[in-house]
Amino acid sequence: MVVESLKGKLVLLSTTTYARFVVQRVFDSGSDASVRKVYSEIVNSDGGLDVLIINPYDHYVVKALLRRLTELNSTLFKIIAFKVLERAAEHEKHEFAVHVLRECRYSFTLYFSPFYLLCLMFMTDCFRSPVNKM
Repeated sequence: MVVESLKGKLVLLSTTTYARFVVQRVFDSGSDASVRKVYSEIVNSDGGLDVLIINPYDHYVVKALLRRLTELNSTLFKIIAFKVLERAAEHEKHEFAVHVLRECRYSFTLYFSPFYLLCLMFMTDCFRSPVNKM
């Protein structure tokens, strides 16, 4: 009901200092259907999650979304996390994106096998290490 009344305003709420708590609360305690509706609106906005990850307020919303999707053991979490982890080197340099990156890494350590973690560590180390020039 709350999500329906805020439809079209959720991205604006996410970028506002205290209003972001409304969106976070939907991710924390809303129904699965509400989470999907809010996620759809945010992802279909201009720039999608990439813009939200680097925003001083939106990155909290993205972290709340990731936590909820991990609880649901959602395939959507894996998709978002892999997109974030693919750009790990870029995100590590950004003041706010690094928090989302850490959330993805933390969730992976909780929910995936050691093999996935080894691949993940290898993938992010490759992005971080400089290229050897001969």
